[in-house]
Amino acid sequence: MTADDYLRLALHTGSPDAAAVYAEKGLRYASDRVDAETRVLLLREIYRSHLYARRVRSAHAVARKMVRLGVAQEIAHVDLGRACLALGWWMRAAQAYRIAARNAPASRRALHWFSVGIALHHAEQTEEALSALDRAVRWSLNTRSLHRAYAALVRLDAGELPSDIDDLAERIDDLEAARCGEGFGRFVLGLLHAAGGDRGRARRHLVIFIRRNQHDPMRAVTLAHELRRARLCLRALRGSPQSPSSPPPSQPVPAG
Repeated sequence: MTADDYLRLALHTGSPDAAAVYAEKGLRYASDRVDAETRVLLLREIYRSHLYARRVRSAHAVARKMVRLGVAQEIAHVDLGRACLALGWWMRAAQAYRIAARNAPASRRALHWFSVGIALHHAEQTEEALSALDRAVRWSLNTRSLHRAYAALVRLDAGELPSDIDDLAERIDDLEAARCGEGFGRFVLGLLHAAGGDRGRARRHLVIFIRRNQHDPMRAVTLAHELRRARLCLRALRGSPQSPSSPPPSQPVPAG
């Protein structure tokens, strides 16, 4: 069997652990005859198995190996960014996603600039986060409402009041009506509704966001900060004196 054969087996198995075993075998196959792109994809299966098992530092080490190969730089830096986010290394994550954006086709640059904005938001770099989100809006084809709504959340977390954002209601309505209002959009909508005092809608969106992500091993790691904040917000909505949408201290997920 060749390295490509092992890669196909890794990609089609349903188990992250089994995929990693196949990937390890592929990497051991006459490494001088394995092209760099195949090596990146084999390493990626090992990276995913570490992330799935919450071995985040191990995942980060593998992602760095991917980056050093010098090919598939978008993929490699996205994976490095995810590991950095899970470790709470916000500025390193932002830098990785910036490089991913520079190496991505136009259709994916909005996603990566959005990730830059999220990382900088966690790092409390408000102006830089808003600048990255502006770039995401400019590159976006169908997720503009999500980026604009998240920018409103960044401004609220920086101390602005809902009344300071003239088009806040419009941003919320646009995201509610958009397909990107599902998934991560639920988290954003939940916090924006909480800030605006609509506890019922805030609770509904946050409960759905938590239920959809907390039991998925990969999402539970990569969205650890958001899941924690969503739970804190729900607790506040049940009667805590804390401001329902205020951000928690930025703490990383425990690393393996």
